[in-house]
Amino acid sequence: MTWLLFALGTTLLTSFLPICNKLLLRTQTPALVAWKINTFSLPLLTIGTWLFTQCRFNFAHTGLNCTTQIPHVDLTFFIALLISAFLNWGATLLSTHALKQADASLVTPLLTFNPAFTALIAWIALSEQPGLRESIGIVMLLFGTYLLDVQNAATNLFEPLRTLVRRPGTLLALAASACWGATTVLEKLAIEHTTPPGGPLVALVSTIITVVLLTPDAWLAWKHSDKTAVAIDQPESHPSKAQLSPLLVAIVIAGIAPLFGFTAIAQGYVGYVTAIFKLSTVLTLLWARMLLSEGNLRSRLLGTCVMLLGAALIA
Repeated sequence: MTWLLFALGTTLLTSFLPICNKLLLRTQTPALVAWKINTFSLPLLTIGTWLFTQCRFNFAHTGLNCTTQIPHVDLTFFIALLISAFLNWGATLLSTHALKQADASLVTPLLTFNPAFTALIAWIALSEQPGLRESIGIVMLLFGTYLLDVQNAATNLFEPLRTLVRRPGTLLALAASACWGATTVLEKLAIEHTTPPGGPLVALVSTIITVVLLTPDAWLAWKHSDKTAVAIDQPESHPSKAQLSPLLVAIVIAGIAPLFGFTAIAQGYVGYVTAIFKLSTVLTLLWARMLLSEGNLRSRLLGTCVMLLGAALIA
């Protein structure tokens, strides 16, 4: 049951990440925020990967037993990880842009849609028709989405869905969810083609590729923001002291959470692990209310809980 502890740790840590992103996005571009968090987390992620892959805690001698062991990988590892990294890159940019445009308490629940996209991809590509349980789960996901803006149903039965679609960032969040719908399976495949199986190694390599892919967008965003700051004679391209706290918290989370998450994926069933990951959405809604003063908590919390139940049924 070690995987359960790692999954719960990942859930708690990642629930704060949308809040940190939202705070940083008040004055910075999505590409730059995504690049900073992923890039500056690499040292912590590298050290953690070495500890997780090379060291084992010895309870008898109350110390770490470390050995030098180079993991063996094959071609499938690189193919699965490369495709996954491209999808993660797209999902990261899309979700960050969505957070820039909409409330964290609205975007985060929509990111739980990825099990439905996974089932749809498997149906089209692999002819795996969803069973009754999976079909009920998809219906519950759709109904939960409806409940996110259910207070608008007083004027028209379909008004909650219309309002949701018209909201800035909604479609971007759904597109990000679609990208993430395939990444977990690909990452599990990459882990299985590592000897010994190493979830943290997959997390590290995936983050490095993602940073490389994010760099051109971040550089262009930095140049644009730097020119804008010079034009108005204000150094807005540099983070203020108020931004350093959420940036540091986000970096620490981005450096630790993947180690926990990929270890949980390596040790447990993907469906169970990802279902637990989804619980972070409920916590994010609470943090958004407490730290960002976002409204509509009751309807969004109700819709999120229904969506989580649907995601669990599909998983």
